[in-house]
Amino acid sequence: MRNRIVLLVVVGLVGATGLGVTGVAVADPNLVFTGSPHRHFINGVEVGPRYCDNSALLGAFTQFHANTHTHNGVTGEIGPVAPGLHNGAGGELTFTGC
Repeated sequence: MRNRIVLLVVVGLVGATGLGVTGVAVADPNLVFTGSPHRHFINGVEVGPRYCDNSALLGAFTQFHANTHTHNGVTGEIGPVAPGLHNGAGGELTFTGC
């Protein structure tokens, strides 16, 4: 009986902790993409939403662009771009046209 109580307490704590950590991730809510479509690459491997191939990915492409690539061509961003992809040390984010 004691083992069951301990098990219930542990399961309850794990469940409560999981619920407390879970939340909603909010991206930049009012972004507008003003640039031209292009592809993103890190070390020659295409990354990010493939907006050139599917125009329905504009929202995801705009979020990726503002938060990973650059704020150029995007209005409404609220945070900095990923610094490790633009510092000249290691994998760098590059782009080409469609």
